[in-house]
Amino acid sequence: MHFKRIHLALALLILIPSFVNLGVPIYNRASPELFGLPFFYWFQTFWLFACTGFYLAYAKLVEKKP
Repeated sequence: MHFKRIHLALALLILIPSFVNLGVPIYNRASPELFGLPFFYWFQTFWLFACTGFYLAYAKLVEKKP
């Protein structure tokens, strides 16, 4: 059971950032702005750092895998 949970967590850690990045219509707009940057740019920049966190968590779980 524990083994299946780890695989589910690994799949979600990879799929969530992929779906968000491929969903361009979600963030293809100019407003709201943040520090003068259109939403399109700061949303992608945010996900750049968020994806790094997802991939680091993925790597940690793979290392712990029995």
